[in-house]
Amino acid sequence: AVGYLGLKKYGLKENEYGIFLETAHPVKFLDVVEATLPVQVKIPEQIQKVINNKKVALQIADYEGLQSFLLK
Repeated sequence: AVGYLGLKKYGLKENEYGIFLETAHPVKFLDVVEATLPVQVKIPEQIQKVINNKKVALQIADYEGLQSFLLK
């Protein structure tokens, strides 16, 4: 919402397009943010401690599966 409001306030001219990327913290999509903007994102210490941990994902087929997982 904040990115949209910023783009709206900027005031695009006719035939112009605007793009905005948003996230709670830029480190969440570090590769995209740094490839898109001329910035180097500082990674918070808490994230540095876990950033190289193995990622684990679970595919859940339906709502009942999600409910069962959450209630374990």
